[in-house]
Amino acid sequence: MNIDRLNARLAAFVVGALLTLPWYGLGLVLQSMKLLIASFLLTYAFMPAVIWLANRLGAVDIPDARRVHQQPTPRIGGLAVFLSVNITLLLNFNFSVELKAICISGVLVAALSMWDDVKGLSAPVKLAGQLIAVGILFQSGLVLEFGLDDRLVALLGPAGGTALDMFLEYTVTALWVIGIANAFNFLDGINGLAAALAAAVCLLMGLLAASTDQLYMLLLCMAVAGSSLGFMPDNARYVRAARAFLGDTGSIYLGWMMAGVAVMGEWSDVSSFNAYAAPLLIFSVMIFDMIYTTVARIHRGDVTSLRTWVSYVGRDHLHHRLMHLGLSQKQTVVAIVGIAVASGLAALAMIHAGPLTITLLLGQAVVLYLLLSALMVLAAKHLEAGE
Repeated sequence: MNIDRLNARLAAFVVGALLTLPWYGLGLVLQSMKLLIASFLLTYAFMPAVIWLANRLGAVDIPDARRVHQQPTPRIGGLAVFLSVNITLLLNFNFSVELKAICISGVLVAALSMWDDVKGLSAPVKLAGQLIAVGILFQSGLVLEFGLDDRLVALLGPAGGTALDMFLEYTVTALWVIGIANAFNFLDGINGLAAALAAAVCLLMGLLAASTDQLYMLLLCMAVAGSSLGFMPDNARYVRAARAFLGDTGSIYLGWMMAGVAVMGEWSDVSSFNAYAAPLLIFSVMIFDMIYTTVARIHRGDVTSLRTWVSYVGRDHLHHRLMHLGLSQKQTVVAIVGIAVASGLAALAMIHAGPLTITLLLGQAVVLYLLLSALMVLAAKHLEAGE
């Protein structure tokens, strides 16, 4: 690393550390910007040390037929993201029980993912670790709430209705958090995509939090968004090779934090339907990619069990298909993040909307993803024809 770049990293560390310290009396906008910039600068400053550590540990991603990159690249860049998020949170938040649970479970997930990046873990072990992390969320009371229909409760009786309600809430919460974390990991396939998408989702969730008067959630989202943006200078490189990848250390951790924020928040005071519809739209790109690739792989016979679903690595995700159609890596990142932002802006319009508006916005999203499905099928056919 040349001296100018080293000086820039040192300056970023000093300024980031000063901004991370609590500053009292700031308004909400200034406090949000302070945390965003602080986490950005800390991630940027930590990256040289993380790259050095990755090379020492042998945590290097070697190119093969399933990879897009062309040269060995350190793959625990997410460690810098993890450190900056947690340092910023520790110094600027009074932790609720729920926020503690998200952070502690995030530490467990990040530690397991880093071990996987360095030494390798089997799919069942990774899944077991994620289930333990979900248990930490449950212990804090962090569970999605639905409320069964009164007629169903009357049919089942009070005890049966309560048992079914608890079963559904815990099951859906586990599927949501683990599903989003792994879906986000699946999208970490080209330079800049995962970090840019995480920043976009967190900024949108922050706006959603501000619109629903959850100011502490806004600050939390800003810290995670800033750390994601701070990783991009070393990863979102298209003329020269990326200096580092997030790895599972970063991608699963970021997915976990975003999914946890969605469960922790209360996203509408109108109805539970509004509350769940808005985050679903904000996360819709990764949900779509996970559902489409899962269905396609089952149809092809590539995935036959939960274990093979977790461990399968292929070049059939949304970003791969868009590149098969001729988009460059940079164009693909812009396209996918653009879709996420468009969906997220529609989600913001849902917060206080009526049933008709919500139905129309969800219908718009369905049409969009049906078109994307058609594009992915077309790309697959072109690829097969070329082979």
